[in-house]
Amino acid sequence: MGKVKPGDRVRFLNEAGGGIITRVVGNTVYVEDEDGFEIPTLCSDVVVVEAQAVQKQQAEEQRIEEKKAEVEEIVLDYDYKYEEEQADDHSPRFMLAFLKSDKGNSGYLDLYVVNDSNSFVFFTICEQVGDSNDVRMLHYGSIEPNTKLQLEKYNPQRIDNQLWQCQLLLFRKSKTFAAYPPVSTSIKIKSTKFFRDNSFSDNDYFNEKAVLYPIIKDELVSKIEELSIQQMLRISQQKENIEPKAKSKRSTNELLEIDLHIEEIIDSTAGLSNGEMLELQLARFNRVMEENKNRKGQRIVFIHGVGNGRLKNDIRKQLDHKYSKCVYQDASFKEYGYGATLVKIN
Repeated sequence: MGKVKPGDRVRFLNEAGGGIITRVVGNTVYVEDEDGFEIPTLCSDVVVVEAQAVQKQQAEEQRIEEKKAEVEEIVLDYDYKYEEEQADDHSPRFMLAFLKSDKGNSGYLDLYVVNDSNSFVFFTICEQVGDSNDVRMLHYGSIEPNTKLQLEKYNPQRIDNQLWQCQLLLFRKSKTFAAYPPVSTSIKIKSTKFFRDNSFSDNDYFNEKAVLYPIIKDELVSKIEELSIQQMLRISQQKENIEPKAKSKRSTNELLEIDLHIEEIIDSTAGLSNGEMLELQLARFNRVMEENKNRKGQRIVFIHGVGNGRLKNDIRKQLDHKYSKCVYQDASFKEYGYGATLVKIN
């Protein structure tokens, strides 16, 4: 066999085990096992598995450390000139955004972080490993105030059902600022969301439609997400009582116009599923019908939009079964297109 040297990884010929040679004395080698014990044995009783394993390991560790240093230098280098906003940041927002890559032809998604605040932000994004509390780093870095940063291209099926842990640290550089508490939250990624066109919506940050996952939400959105559907219904009803003119319009011929678009019912849809939004819209429809079902001759236009037709179909089913004495038809195409139903109370 060839000459063995300190640093070689070897295994024993006549028994299980092995390790790394620490020293060679004559025909005897001293092998350090994985528990740190040094075992003397004859040179002829070992076989080299990997020559100079220690040196290779040290070289690899040095390469990794150098790479880390390069990344840290990029992340921590804030010596460039940046004109910071002087306004205080009372309601910062930060979110993840998924956009369709290559105009949706490839099926892949582009992941962005969006910093809608006047602060610099350090961020980490990790995925949970199995059912444990352990996580694996996906992305980390920093982002300037009021900017967005593209991170990676994802196959939506690869990230299906993943739980992502996101941590943020906000700070200012050139002025004193009110300390914002570190943010730590998790989001559940469901790939089915990315295969539905209505999941992608218009937004203030991109020219294309996107799926947004808020990490820091404004105060109103946070409070709304804590409400139950029943509480939302009460709030929307109270809002109508306070601002009836904003929600219904009466003309001289007593035509009542009711807009069932979700943004006319509740101020924010953050955290609501499609089913929950539909429930709110149908509750509004039923409330108006109950208030007017005894007003013979009353005409009501329900503006439901076109969409996928679900709201329109559910409204007409309820008219057929629950309000069968009423008659309905498509509202004026000139005024509403295909997006409204005219109901007459008999």
